[in-house]
This record gives sequence, C-alpha cells and structure tokens, in this order.
Amino acid sequence: MRFGMSLAGGERSLSAYLDQIVHHEEAGLDSVWCGQLFGVDALTIFALAGARTTRISFGTSILPTYVRHPLLLASQALTTQAATDGRLVVGIGSSHRALVEDVLGIDYQRPAAYLREYLTVLPPLLRGERLTHTGELIRVDTTGQFGRANVVGADAPPVYVGTMFPLSLKVAGQLADGVITWLVGPNTLADEVIPLVRTAAAEAGRPRPRVVAGIPMAVCASGDAERHAELVNKRLRRFVALPVYERVLARENATGPADLAAIGDEETVAARLRLFADAGVDEVYGVCFGDDDTLLRTAEFLGGLSRV
Repeated sequence: MRFGMSLAGGERSLSAYLDQIVHHEEAGLDSVWCGQLFGVDALTIFALAGARTTRISFGTSILPTYVRHPLLLASQALTTQAATDGRLVVGIGSSHRALVEDVLGIDYQRPAAYLREYLTVLPPLLRGERLTHTGELIRVDTTGQFGRANVVGADAPPVYVGTMFPLSLKVAGQLADGVITWLVGPNTLADEVIPLVRTAAAEAGRPRPRVVAGIPMAVCASGDAERHAELVNKRLRRFVALPVYERVLARENATGPADLAAIGDEETVAARLRLFADAGVDEVYGVCFGDDDTLLRTAEFLGGLSRV
C-alpha cells in the first residue's frame, strides 16, 4: 500500500507549501494531495512543486467538476502534468450542493449524470483527441478552429473520482481509473465502496480501479491522542452532519469523526492503517490534525512505511 499526505491548511505562504512538499518527498512519502476550495490552486502549486521534486506524485482531491469545463481542465491538467514530468493524478468530483449552489450560485443538477458526461469527455480530451459531444448537460467541440487540448511532453494523467455515493461509484468504475474517499472507514470500504466500484469496472471490461482513502491522521505521543481526537471532532463536526456521513458513522459503529481517524503513537497508527490494507485499499493519505511538529512526525512515519 502507498502512503501520502495532504497539504496542511491554514494561512501559509506559497513558499511554505512548496517547502512542505519538498519535505514530504525527502521523508519518503509516495504522494502529496491537495483539495480545491478558495485558497491555493491545487494544479498551480503542483506545477511549481514539479521543479523542486523528482519522485513524489501529486493528486488533486478533489477538483469540483461544476466550476471547470472539461476542456479547460484538460488544458490545465496537461500543463501541470508536463511540469511534474508525468506525476499527476487528476481527482475530480461533484462536491456538495452547499458549495456548488449556496456559495458558487451554480445549479447542482443531476450530479451523477453530470459526472458521467464529464468522464465521457475528459479522458479523450486529456489524450488530445478531437471530439464533438452534445450531451444533456455538457457540450464540447474540439474539431473546429479553436483546436484541442494539447501540451507537448504531457501524457494523459489518470483520472480518479472523489465520491462515496453508489451511483457515482458505479460511474467511476465504468469510466475512471480510480476512486478517492474521504473520512470513510475500512468496513465501509471493504463491504460497500470497493466491491461496487470494482464490479462496475469488471462489467465494463475495464482494468481494476485503484482505491485511495483519505483519513484524518496524527502521529503523536500516547498522552496527546485524546487532545488530537477532540480537535478532529471539533473541526469535522459540521462535515459529518451531512446524511451520507451519518450513514458511514453508523456503519463503522463510530460516535464521531475521530473514530474514523488514525491517531496515536506509531504502533497505534500502524495498526489502524493495516485495517485499510486488509480492506483492499491501494493508497492512504493522511490529513494531519495538529501542529507542525505533529505534521512532520506523521509525514516521517508514513515515509518510513513507504520505504518498507
């Protein structure tokens, strides 16, 4: 199983984010992941990090589909792919109604159908193909004078879908290269997510999709575990109030988001991560909850696992 870390949030300078990525590579991590809201732009910061790194891979987790037309995303992703020497994973997803409609003012219509159309056109666009697609929700034409997405030196990056909804998981299995989950425990992954997406891929005659699980994580002294757990519960309290996460909590017999995390000393976190490996997960990335010392300790621990 591969191990990565999400970029730590907070108000940090661009150079601080790049230093963090360099440290993650030096620590031995396989990957670094970055979400996309309204701070740093994930693809831009990865393109910049490409010049300062040689090995670590970069994943977006996730880019909301409703705000980026697939042709524009293809152009930007291919540019980042070239800047990182082919180390990019494009993670996309429908996001949530509260963000798309309430914050951005965009109609959150038929998310699974929109995702299916998006995944129908994005991979061929990333391959630089010329196509015409006139769907119910998306239109694109790269056969005319304005041309296609084409960046010299950039191969098409793999496309993953960030989701845990059954309809979207089925679409991901049929059309994408993998899935990314957030705050989903090993029982739900083993019994629901992984069988659904891999069955859909097999029925479509596609290769087995990779499964990446993002979880809250903090490698810390045993005596500090409770404090970090309280931090996770506080910061994610509103997040797990969403109905889909209420079901996950019930499926995992969890009383709060900290029960879905990996928190404690190295032995405790390693034992928790083995459950994800046993569930069939291909990669786990940690979202650190704690100070910078905790971030460094967590990254170095996961980097050590990557080198084993």
